[in-house]
This record gives sequence, structure tokens and C-alpha cells, in this order.
Amino acid sequence: MALEGIVMEFRLWLQLAEAFGPINRWFCSEAFGQEINDPDLLLTYYIKSGGAADFARRYDQAMGRENRWFCSQFYDRDVRDPQTLWEYYTTHVPVRIWEKKTEYEQSDQAFAELSIAC
Repeated sequence: MALEGIVMEFRLWLQLAEAFGPINRWFCSEAFGQEINDPDLLLTYYIKSGGAADFARRYDQAMGRENRWFCSQFYDRDVRDPQTLWEYYTTHVPVRIWEKKTEYEQSDQAFAELSIAC
């Protein structure tokens, strides 16, 4: 099997694990008001609710140049293996670090609320 096929197989495996995993199962069940175990319904919910698009964004970041550099520094060797890059990304990169700031975070309102809490 060509390397591209192996990488795609790994990516598909990861994405299906998320779609059928406990977090998506919980959100899907909440949306339908009952426990959902049907794989077709779970996959449909995952795609329509934005899970697939979010996965694509995170996977691209995990395989990207910046994460590859940090991962290589962490392991003190050149890392290009998708599984190692994904594991590093999901283990060591804070969730919000790759995302743009929301309008709320950019506003002074966030700081005003912090000062009230102090």
C-alpha cells in the first residue's frame, strides 16, 4: 500500500473514532433526547453538527509545519509520522492555542468581567 493510502487510512480511522466515540454519542443523544447508538445516525450528526469540519481543521494543524517543528523539538528528532504528530498535538497543544480569538475575547468586556470577579 502506498504511503498516501496508509496516511488516509489513519486519518479515516481517527475521524470515525471521534464520530462513534463517547463525546459525539453524548451530543447526538442530547440532540435527539434519547440514547443514540445507530452508526449511521451518529455519523450523520457528526457531519451536520460541524464535527467533520472541526476534525479536518485540527488534523491539518496537527500535520502542519508548526506542529511538526514543536513535535520534533519535543522528541529531539525529525518527526513526520502522522500518528506521532497527532498524539503530540492532542496531548501537548492546548485546545485554544490554534484558534483565533473570539469577538468576546478581543473586546474589553472580557477584562471588565475579570476585574469584577477580583
